[in-house]
Amino acid sequence: MITSIVRDILVPVAEFPRIAHDASLKEAYAMLHRQHTSGGWRYRHMLVFDGESKVVGLLSLVDLLRALMPDYIRATLSQHAYSGAMVADSSLSLLWQESFPAQCRHLAQVSVASHMTPVRHTVRTDDPVTLAAYLMIAHHVHMLPVLEDDMVAGVVRIVDIFNQAAIEVLRD
Repeated sequence: MITSIVRDILVPVAEFPRIAHDASLKEAYAMLHRQHTSGGWRYRHMLVFDGESKVVGLLSLVDLLRALMPDYIRATLSQHAYSGAMVADSSLSLLWQESFPAQCRHLAQVSVASHMTPVRHTVRTDDPVTLAAYLMIAHHVHMLPVLEDDMVAGVVRIVDIFNQAAIEVLRD
């Protein structure tokens, strides 16, 4: 049984990548790329803050790559989400390949706010880890901001919860 509270496994906000909502996606790419090349792939998300130091969103590697996609591919992805069907769109990816360099250059001008995922769920430092696990599973998210006194204290990631569960599952 997982018995710890979120405080026991959170990554402190000072250690987690964060960016302003009005920064460019180029800046976000640079920040995560720099962290990954210097310290491995520890983080796959970053926190997005508004001008008042309030967390307003999350920006993931998937969000950053999706931002590179032309509108016609994003539209087909949205259709798949509603229909549940997944058709072979390899021809679209070939078209995208031709425009990929231009999409990358265009990205330099786009703001983080336009591609972040808004924060919809949070946990508190004294919440049980099982609440964080429930919210992640129920809402298909891989991390949650952790609040203490209405300020962001850090984040809890699905890998941190998995590691707690693994300790219990593997206990003799």
